[in-house]
Amino acid sequence: MSDQSALSEELLALSSIFGDESFYPVDPNNPLSPYILKINLTSDSTSQTFSSAKSITLTLYFPSTYPSQDPPVYEISSLYCGTLKIGDEIKEEIHEKFKKLFIPGEVIIFQWAEWLREYMERKLEEVESMSRVIEENSKSRENTGLNHKDYAPNDGNTSANHNKKSSNVSDLRGDFSTSDPSRRDELSLACPPITHGTPLEHKKSVFVAHLAPVNNVNEVNAVRETLLSNKKIARATHNILAYRIVLDGGVILQDNDDDGEDAAGGRLLHLLQILDAKNVLVIVSRWYGGIKLGPDRFKDINNCARNLLEQCGYINSITEESSKKFKKTKK
Repeated sequence: MSDQSALSEELLALSSIFGDESFYPVDPNNPLSPYILKINLTSDSTSQTFSSAKSITLTLYFPSTYPSQDPPVYEISSLYCGTLKIGDEIKEEIHEKFKKLFIPGEVIIFQWAEWLREYMERKLEEVESMSRVIEENSKSRENTGLNHKDYAPNDGNTSANHNKKSSNVSDLRGDFSTSDPSRRDELSLACPPITHGTPLEHKKSVFVAHLAPVNNVNEVNAVRETLLSNKKIARATHNILAYRIVLDGGVILQDNDDDGEDAAGGRLLHLLQILDAKNVLVIVSRWYGGIKLGPDRFKDINNCARNLLEQCGYINSITEESSKKFKKTKK
């Protein structure tokens, strides 16, 4: 069987196994297009921390010599899997295992995906077990009369009222820090400029959008890691993410992350699509105020994002008119 025939059969099988939402070509009209593979974990953990989306996304490139000689080329698009940061050590372990699993002449993606799912679930459980221990110790200290700072975006006095906390959300620029000076310098060099939007408060929940121009996944990861190095943003209940990047040849690379706010990432990406926003990353932070907002929360998320996109020049009159026509067509 030729390499092309083997690849075609593998792609068809993978589409049947993972479904169109988890395995799809970046450019459906290009037969040589790379593929996106989103692997969802089946962990039983109920952790609801800021990085609670339990999945890992790969971008797969298939050389003409696959599978007879060479393995696929892959890129890990995810910065976090749940509460687990996908750092260099984990990437190196994945790379070494992928090399060992590949046998020339045999297709490999399904074996990679199954091993990676089990590996990430094991790593995630280790991290979350440790987090539960820390949380239990923290509760124990509370019971003995010791206080800790509130999760809300105010780094000051924890007895301050909610309005005080909300007003401090806008003061984000000076609160970025990391315990590793070399990592801080590395991020400052790799990270594009980030613009913060105006906070929106709705029934005690606070929403803030953050925007950066991006040209590749490395810049997306650098922006996200830089934002999460801010203590206020890291303590947000959700940090919803979406980006669109135009690659060479006009191919569009795009992805999103709900961060535990079900369907919010997809809705944010849809906004970028109908506005035809390109080479941009938007992250919307939400601090839950204790009152459920229902579907209105999605409007708040997209309104914050849209306002900042317009402020930064990503929406022009032509795009705006197309967006209105699209909405009328949908009715």
